[in-house]
Amino acid sequence: MEANSDKRVAQHNALINARFSFVPLQMRLFVALLSRIDFDDVDFKEHFIPLEELVFERRGGSAYEQIDEMCKGLASFTLYIEELEEKTRKRRRKPSYTYIPLMAEAGYRADLGGVIASFNPKIMPYLLQLRESGNFTTADIQQVLKLKSPQSLRIYWLLKEYADFGKRTMSVEDLRFVLGIEEHEYPRFSNFKARVLDKAQDEIANTDIPFTYELEREGKTVARIKFLFQQLAASATKKTLPGATEWANALLQIGVSQRSITAIAHQLEQGEYEVGYIAYVVRIVESQFQKGKIKKPAGAIYKALVEKYLLEDYNVSLNTRQSSKKKLILPSERKPTIAFCLREVQEMYDNPGPYARRQERATTFEEHLQQVYLNEGFILEHRGEEQWLVKHS
Repeated sequence: MEANSDKRVAQHNALINARFSFVPLQMRLFVALLSRIDFDDVDFKEHFIPLEELVFERRGGSAYEQIDEMCKGLASFTLYIEELEEKTRKRRRKPSYTYIPLMAEAGYRADLGGVIASFNPKIMPYLLQLRESGNFTTADIQQVLKLKSPQSLRIYWLLKEYADFGKRTMSVEDLRFVLGIEEHEYPRFSNFKARVLDKAQDEIANTDIPFTYELEREGKTVARIKFLFQQLAASATKKTLPGATEWANALLQIGVSQRSITAIAHQLEQGEYEVGYIAYVVRIVESQFQKGKIKKPAGAIYKALVEKYLLEDYNVSLNTRQSSKKKLILPSERKPTIAFCLREVQEMYDNPGPYARRQERATTFEEHLQQVYLNEGFILEHRGEEQWLVKHS
């Protein structure tokens, strides 16, 4: 899978929380197909998966027997997908649900030495064109490939969905349900803990979202599991993009979530626009916010970036600036890369949003100003009757 090793893969959150249980070989095929999906794909394609990518230990004819069993099993493999409560993402007491076959086809080709497979078109909404839904989670394929146990893979995605929050609490019943673990399997919690939780903890410790967990009891019975984790900094925004820390931190301060920033980073990596477009969108949205035209700058900025509806205006402004350059532009005349109204920065500090409360926060606004802005090259400028924090190109 070397050709796809630098990719990010994505799933709709409804699929992450769906009920199904893979065996290892099925998991490898699922991941192999997932790695071959592009963000802009509009339909599923038929893919060839080499045998070496699926079977790690080949002992005579047993590998082919395993593949045959896998293809046969996938022919009837179904996903149980519920409509979760919109705000809490919890299962409803009287759920609305559907069963969907996972695969359209899966068959072994001896002449090619591998499997020809494709997903069922019915699951397109859960794997394709996810930017439109906004309700999805991404992961680095290199991190996913570190996981060998199907249950560890499922728990990894459950944690990634809540990466912005740093914790996720699930009842033992719900976790068993999502993982497809029947009541007769691991009837004693100590067995469930050793075979599922501890095993997942060991495997996921080597990924970008290692976790610890706490057990919450009702009487003597373990009722809930609180997963505690912190996504490591080796994300697309900091690992692959030059100068990404600057623009990513700026968006975080405005209130754009890490998950949204990851999606923006993917668009930058694909060359859909340049970093200057981010600065342009921030300036436009802040101007609209100041005039009272919008109430939630973070959401408006994310929408303008992923939908690119200001991109044409940005390109026009670039062409206009370039055509009007008939004299040397002095440093003091350069247009700012990023500008924030000091009054609004003060308001965000005094009234932090849910995401800001989770971050380490300076004890005074002056310290916050120094740490977040002045240390990063921003200066204070007067514009009319307002003071602005400005960072020049």
